[in-house]
Parts: sequence; structure tokens; C-alpha cells
Amino acid sequence: MTDTEHQKIHIERAIERARDGVSERIDELDQKLRDSFDLGSVASQHAPKIVGAGAAVGFLVGFGFPGIFRKALKIGLPVALVGLAVMKARRASDDSASLP
Repeated sequence: MTDTEHQKIHIERAIERARDGVSERIDELDQKLRDSFDLGSVASQHAPKIVGAGAAVGFLVGFGFPGIFRKALKIGLPVALVGLAVMKARRASDDSASLP
């Protein structure tokens, strides 16, 4: 038996030893993760907090955001219209300057 064949056999045996029991350990880890990260149990434990957060978001959407949107429209819409008018004027002046 050559040295290469001996190394090949040694490597194959090391791989087999490394694979022994891996599937059982993976199954144990999978079961542990499934038990500890069960979405239903987590949701049931934190249900009051989830309901409270939903109520707070609903309150903000119902009473807070419309005011913000109105202010943004009052300020942002005129600024956008002025910006568009300036852009059109610049394009027109650039086009007239480029004509011979």
C-alpha cells in the first residue's frame, strides 16, 4: 500500500468518525429550537404588550398623522410647484441660449 492510499483511507475513516452522531445532534438541536421559539407560545406570553402596541399605533394613525400630512401638503405642495416652475424656466432659458 502506497503512502497516498494510506492517507486516503485515513481521511475516509476520519470523515466517517466525524459523521457519526451528527444527525442525532442536529435533531436534538432542531427540537430544542422548535420548542424555545414557538411563535404561538411567544405571542400568547406577550399578548397584552402586542395589543397595547397596536392600540398606540392606531391612536397615532387616527389622530396624529393626519395633522402631519396636512402640514406637509400646506408647505410641501407650494415648494414643489415653485421648484417645478424654476426648473421649467431654466430649461427654457437653456434651450433658447443653445439655439444659434
